Amino acid sequence: MSRNLTFQILGVVEARIGADFVRLSGKQRSLLAVLLLQANCTVTNTRLMDAVWGRPLPVAPETRVRTLVSELRRALSRHGFDGIQTKPSGYVIRVEDGQLDLSVFLAKVRQAREEVSNGAPGAALHAYDEALALWHGTALTGASGPFVDAETARMEEVRMTVMEERFGALLQLGRPAEVVTDLSRLVLLHPLREGLHAQLMTALYRCGRRSEALDLYRSLRSRLVRELGMEPLTELRDLQQHMLSSEPVPNPALHDQLTGPVHARRR
Repeated sequence: MSRNLTFQILGVVEARIGADFVRLSGKQRSLLAVLLLQANCTVTNTRLMDAVWGRPLPVAPETRVRTLVSELRRALSRHGFDGIQTKPSGYVIRVEDGQLDLSVFLAKVRQAREEVSNGAPGAALHAYDEALALWHGTALTGASGPFVDAETARMEEVRMTVMEERFGALLQLGRPAEVVTDLSRLVLLHPLREGLHAQLMTALYRCGRRSEALDLYRSLRSRLVRELGMEPLTELRDLQQHMLSSEPVPNPALHDQLTGPVHARRR
């Protein structure tokens, strides 16, 4: 197995050695993406057929899978990689530590969360920055299929959660001005994401922009009531009350209800 070959799925799906990319077709990228998302685990033939082609399946889907795997193997073997193995029920791609950007990303996020737990937001911020620097656009670009579409959305949600955690580290470090611009942009893109609103309200308030923070709360509440018939979470209502009373505000606690789409946490 070539240790020099690395794989990227946090952006365009690629296999590369240094600055040189392995030439892959669209279907080969899709197959590679599905295998890499479950790296070092067997992916069944049925899963591969459904993931790459969807329903209804094409004629002779088992043959098409074997052919596509053979083509991908040949493309990678030209660069010394022989890590795609045949199993009784399907295929597995073997990758080493540091060979897949997703694995490195998740390891950096774990490190950052440990630093937060240890009361070291500065070290956590460094690890978060290293993790997010591995992203180059939308995950799984160049691959297609129903499984890839679902995984793209899931991975973007993971990325957003990590970004929120990074903003939280900056707020813990007493650097609210550094997050206002990015949070303002993200709130426009995710107008119902309450965690982002809580963080932006906190940052604005700590920058002496109390009226803007309260306007942001009123705008969010109006949208939630109008579109979903829901009130903001208790944490946001408490945050507003602190601001109305001109009291110091705590750092927003990021838990499952504050992070993620509002629809998911209200189910």
